[in-house]
Amino acid sequence: MTEQQRLFLVQARTDFAVFELFRRGANWPSCHALHYLQMATELLGKAHAWRHGYPRKTHRAFVGFLRSLSHNRQAQDQLGFERQNENWMHVIRKSVPLAQRVEDLAPALDRDGPNPEYPWPSADPTVAPAEHEFEIWEALQSPAGRQFLTLLGRLFVAAEAFL
Repeated sequence: MTEQQRLFLVQARTDFAVFELFRRGANWPSCHALHYLQMATELLGKAHAWRHGYPRKTHRAFVGFLRSLSHNRQAQDQLGFERQNENWMHVIRKSVPLAQRVEDLAPALDRDGPNPEYPWPSADPTVAPAEHEFEIWEALQSPAGRQFLTLLGRLFVAAEAFL
């Protein structure tokens, strides 16, 4: 792992820890947890991207990283999946749509719609994120969402082994 990867991973892990604090805190609006989830996943994707040098500036880094894992035998082994295990491919495929929705939470990608950081629409705000019920928050409570979050937690624990 390069020093740049390490730096991005350190920040990603702390953002994920804050996400977990907000997620488990019943009195916090979901926008706060979603903000940190979006940042944590973006930084994890960028930590991976630094493997090949300075990555382009984008909020879209996590889905590419997740897709790359489907062929990463080291990650598969580290996360406890046997080689040639179809379940591994299924977990990754099932996680990509949620990962895309998490990426889309970045205000630069929201198309002037709901995002966890700023009231919208930007020209004439009518909704504060703290008052909005995010559909993705409900999706993260589903079995597929819990599986996605479990995978994500495991990725953060074992990241040094495959970044």
